[in-house]
Amino acid sequence: MTANSYLDGYTDGELAAITHLPSRRVHARATMADPYDPLWAQGLIDGYLHATAVNTAHTDKTPTNQPESR
Repeated sequence: MTANSYLDGYTDGELAAITHLPSRRVHARATMADPYDPLWAQGLIDGYLHATAVNTAHTDKTPTNQPESR
């Protein structure tokens, strides 16, 4: 366990999302790692969820500041 294990996990989670690793596998990794390094496991999930949310926002076609066209 390192001093920055949360940040290490966060980075690993972001990379997992960018490389399209399935959510099931990410959660399985976090579950297996949790007894040994809970900070890394939490960082992994947080990084994965953050990168997924950012990617979803970038692919959203409707701008947030303009009304929808009909």
